[in-house]
Amino acid sequence: MLLDALFQIWRRLSGSLQWWFLWVISSKYMISVSGVIFDGEGRVLLQRHRHWVKDVWGLPGGIIEGRESLEEALAREVYEETGLRIHEVELLRIESGYKLRLEGYFRAKLIDDKQRMTIQEDEVLEARFFRLDELPENMLLLQREVIKQAIG
Repeated sequence: MLLDALFQIWRRLSGSLQWWFLWVISSKYMISVSGVIFDGEGRVLLQRHRHWVKDVWGLPGGIIEGRESLEEALAREVYEETGLRIHEVELLRIESGYKLRLEGYFRAKLIDDKQRMTIQEDEVLEARFFRLDELPENMLLLQREVIKQAIG
């Protein structure tokens, strides 16, 4: 009976009020994206980030902004941090189970191998391409798995 009354009220709300109500009662999550970015030689772009654990190499990426698709967010983050433009962005996997964070992992390619890398020094300490058989030891296990998934 109570449920029927609530559904009657729900149906009378406009779409924007329904969305607002859902937003208020729902959990809020930070969504991040990371990408396995290949150059024309099949090497993978990795970086050491100022805000990560010291001396750990990882995939480029960051947090999505409002009204931005996951693919757009990855392209923006890669460009902001390295000056490189990417395309053929393809979802590999989604990771969840963190407190308030969801992570999307993608595969992408450089638009042009002749692009010049320009590092955003206030966030990135170092960025470079690695051959698959020469990946640095100090990487997160999950990101190694994502790179293997991107290859095969």
